[in-house]
Amino acid sequence: MYGQNLPGQNGAPLRLVTPWKYGFKNVKSIVKIRLLEKQPVSTWMKAGPTEYGFYANVNPKVDHPRWSQARERRLGEFLKRDTLMFNGYAEEVASLYTGMDLKKNF
Repeated sequence: MYGQNLPGQNGAPLRLVTPWKYGFKNVKSIVKIRLLEKQPVSTWMKAGPTEYGFYANVNPKVDHPRWSQARERRLGEFLKRDTLMFNGYAEEVASLYTGMDLKKNF
């Protein structure tokens, strides 16, 4: 994970970790793995195609259609803070988005 050996708590026997995404984008369970040439349409893309892009919540400079992503209130905190690019995981995950238009694929 992030270039290091996968710790035991992240295995058993396989666990995908996507910490910079909101809960709606996180892996819930693995049923099967398919390698595809084109991006599949997800449940969220069907339910609200203008709400969340496939790469939603990686760029706080692009607002959600109904609210700003620029500031966030973290659990246990009263005041809002600036949202960090890739939710603070830029060093670990920015390379996954190389060449993408993060205004279009926010």
